[in-house]
Amino acid sequence: MWWNQFKGGLDYVVFITTAQEFDGSLSGARIREGISWGKISPKARKVTIDGDATVVLPLLTASLLERLEG
Repeated sequence: MWWNQFKGGLDYVVFITTAQEFDGSLSGARIREGISWGKISPKARKVTIDGDATVVLPLLTASLLERLEG
């Protein structure tokens, strides 16, 4: 995400995490922090999914492929 601050930020963001915001970890940083650094455009379409990426990502991919085919 670092380099996107030099192009005006990302326009679309899907953030999958199991980290908690309160513990101060880098993975726990939420989308609003990315916006404050300019890594994500304030007008971006964005969503945070609290879940394990090994479970969530295959489900998202299957759904996307289904929508593209139909």
